[in-house]
Amino acid sequence: MAVQLVSRASRRRPSRPDAGFSLIEALIAAVILLIIALGLIPLFARSIRDNAVGADATQATNHGKAELEECLQLPFNNQKLAIPGAATVAAAVESWALGDPAQLGDANEGWVSGAPTNRGVLVWTRTTRVRQYNISDLEDNGALTTPLPGNAQPIFVHLKEVEVEMGGDRGLALGGGRRAVYRVLKPF
Repeated sequence: MAVQLVSRASRRRPSRPDAGFSLIEALIAAVILLIIALGLIPLFARSIRDNAVGADATQATNHGKAELEECLQLPFNNQKLAIPGAATVAAAVESWALGDPAQLGDANEGWVSGAPTNRGVLVWTRTTRVRQYNISDLEDNGALTTPLPGNAQPIFVHLKEVEVEMGGDRGLALGGGRRAVYRVLKPF
């Protein structure tokens, strides 16, 4: 019996010239990855815009609800909730002025009466309306349909409806004619 000795060198696989990736294959893979990445860029841009819109809507909502809460804390006969003369609604318009965006804590930033043009960019407009009703107005179908004038006898006024309407002028969440309206009833 003959023993055949095989060296370790002969057991190795022969090297092939086509092993690994060629330069062409690497370039094709890079182009495919680039096309996929270019497809994702609009998604990132959209998410950035949606985050800005969401932040704007959140701030506007907070400002509207803060005004409602402030009105709820006032006494029923407070001047801010008073309706003038024979009118059936009292309305106050305020605007949030951004002031100088480059200056932190600008004195022109904040709520101002009306819509002034000398306070910088006006971001939101807040209109607060107050109407007053008699409790018997709820007997019809639960809807308040007959507001009392401001000169009505105080003994007939049992409810005040406070409505806050928020609108935006920047073209973000509340821009473009969109509004958010919040209402609350304040009992006597």
